Amino acid sequence: MEPTYRLPRDVEPHRYELTLTPDLERFTFAGEERVHVTVHEPVRQVVLNALDLEILEAELVADDGRRIPASVSYDLDEERAVLTLDEEVAPGEWWLHATFTGVIAESLRGWYRSTFTGDDGEVRTIATTQFEATDARRAFPCWDEPDRKAVFSVTLIVDHDLFAVSNGPIAEDEDLGNGKRQVRFADTMKMSTYLVALVVGPLVATEPLDVDGTPVRVVCVPGKDHLADFALEIAAHSLRYFTAYFGIPYPAEKLDLIALPDFAMGAMENLGAVTFRESVLLTDRAAASRVELERIADVVAHEIAHMWFGDLVTMKWWNGIWLNEAFATFMEIMGVDQFRPDWERWSSFGLDRASALLTDGLATTRAIEFPVEKPSEAEGMFDILTYEKGGAVLRMLEQYLGEDRFRDGIRHYLRAHEYGNAETTDLWDAIEEASGEPVRATMDSWIFQGGHPVLRVDCGEDGSSVVLRQRRFRYRASDDDADIRWQIPVLIRAGVDGAEQRRRLLLSDESATLDFGGKVAWVMANDGASGFYRTSYDSELL
Repeated sequence: MEPTYRLPRDVEPHRYELTLTPDLERFTFAGEERVHVTVHEPVRQVVLNALDLEILEAELVADDGRRIPASVSYDLDEERAVLTLDEEVAPGEWWLHATFTGVIAESLRGWYRSTFTGDDGEVRTIATTQFEATDARRAFPCWDEPDRKAVFSVTLIVDHDLFAVSNGPIAEDEDLGNGKRQVRFADTMKMSTYLVALVVGPLVATEPLDVDGTPVRVVCVPGKDHLADFALEIAAHSLRYFTAYFGIPYPAEKLDLIALPDFAMGAMENLGAVTFRESVLLTDRAAASRVELERIADVVAHEIAHMWFGDLVTMKWWNGIWLNEAFATFMEIMGVDQFRPDWERWSSFGLDRASALLTDGLATTRAIEFPVEKPSEAEGMFDILTYEKGGAVLRMLEQYLGEDRFRDGIRHYLRAHEYGNAETTDLWDAIEEASGEPVRATMDSWIFQGGHPVLRVDCGEDGSSVVLRQRRFRYRASDDDADIRWQIPVLIRAGVDGAEQRRRLLLSDESATLDFGGKVAWVMANDGASGFYRTSYDSELL
């Protein structure tokens, strides 16, 4: 039987109540969960994701207390646990109860261990998480798909001297009297499993910085908290700027920026508990180069933008991961440009766009978005075509439509889909509604086919017009290039009879002629350099 990679929809989770007890000496953990679910049709089996877990007991419990025990089997190929119930259960509201054990791994995936050496020379261990794309299933049995959103109530039972962080603020911290503390965190908003964060270890936190009611901290290993000032400054700016830009309050109750010694990614946008590689969060501002400060500012702004675009509104399936990352890249540059205008980040982003153009001219380039069946196939999207090309294409659209109309479309999209999931086309439709422009058709030509065009610019025979022609750019031409078209948003500036004229044109056909009504002395066919295409001028214009 062919794998489906999608869980059945007959049981839907709404709320997870997780209690987890990590053992940082044995690198194991014990867990218990209660999951409120709706059963949509009579079922004898509950199928959910689990990997490298041993589920010790499982049962469904009705609101009246009736219990239906289940036996547990595993489908290792599809990373699933199958709970076979002792009897068929009727549609309605139920609670899934399960106890389980797992391993705090070395793999930098799931709930894993990160280590550092303390001032005393002893190696210390931190238990931390990286769940994107599909590794929450390594920490607790769950419906580990982006559109199976739920509320998470997390409780961690930890050694009395360890620091514990999750997505919500601490609601209760109780000494259990046996060398352990029970730390209960406030409920999260409705969100995807891959955004859950669990961090336990010998860590310290800076004093909370109040940013319009949101406490912001940096969490790190002892002795490095003095390197947090710059990260806090850009975090405060980003929170304020994005809240105003999106027109929606920050969707969590607090924001912790967590610096980790061992981390496979640059950073990860867990709601309210963003994890970072130490080098992209902590710095001595006085000794840091501008390049180092820019890198930290970019990454912090990128992850905070995700709190809205990615966390509040999430892709339905992993084929949409490019949009999460491309949009956060676009917003990071915008936010940092507002933070330090003297850095001229849109200008330096031109270097990133140029690198993407180089890659995109190869015969082996790919479409920005492509079909994803198996979740691991989405890993191919974490590249220059997603981040730099995707961000550049969004910048091209924004500059063509105008900043206000583009922003209004983004706000419309976020409000329409908040706490839910969306497809890429939902964003284009929202911007199209706000702008009155054919955004979906335009963007489909950039997102679903690889490569980019070169725009040929020639003087018209009358000297008062300019002829624009498009063709695909490739280092080695191919016979099929002639049939490929883009809808190119062109911003053009020309010197006409001693004065400047600016025009905008959506070039959908192979060619178009623009009449400027006077003698054309010169032309800039990608005015502002925001277009993701190359230009080629005839000798006279050049």
